[in-house]
Amino acid sequence: MTDAAAAATGALEAALAKVEDPEIPVTLLDLGVLRGVSVEGTRVLVRLRPTRLGCPGRNNMERDVAAAVKAVDPSLTAEVDWELLPWRERDVRPAGKAALKESGYAVLLGGPARCPYCASENVRSDGEFGGALCKVPYTCRACGSTFDAMRSALACGRCR
Repeated sequence: MTDAAAAATGALEAALAKVEDPEIPVTLLDLGVLRGVSVEGTRVLVRLRPTRLGCPGRNNMERDVAAAVKAVDPSLTAEVDWELLPWRERDVRPAGKAALKESGYAVLLGGPARCPYCASENVRSDGEFGGALCKVPYTCRACGSTFDAMRSALACGRCR
């Protein structure tokens, strides 16, 4: 890779690292959705892994990714390759976990759900699905707060 190509790829990676999820104020990179970037001539291939295969925000993510690529170089064309592998909660980076917690979301990591406000495990599930397929609604019995937890299809007993 030439120095110019490396610089262009670095600029694209930096721009794409700022693209946020359409529903939650966290970047796709920190959420573990952005999986990779490669450049072939004027074509930029961006690999994404949705939190759920039926995620309704996929079109918005594609639009935002394309806008980020065009902002770096208008002559480039973005192509999104959706990985059909299951997203896992462990894909979330520490910055993503912090952003989710700050926004009132928990991340289910195979253990019990914890309230993002008081850290209590004394919570009640309020259903299988929240406002989106990747969210599960909870109520904290300790502080009374309601919150959503992010989870993949792997965490849903009926979805396997």
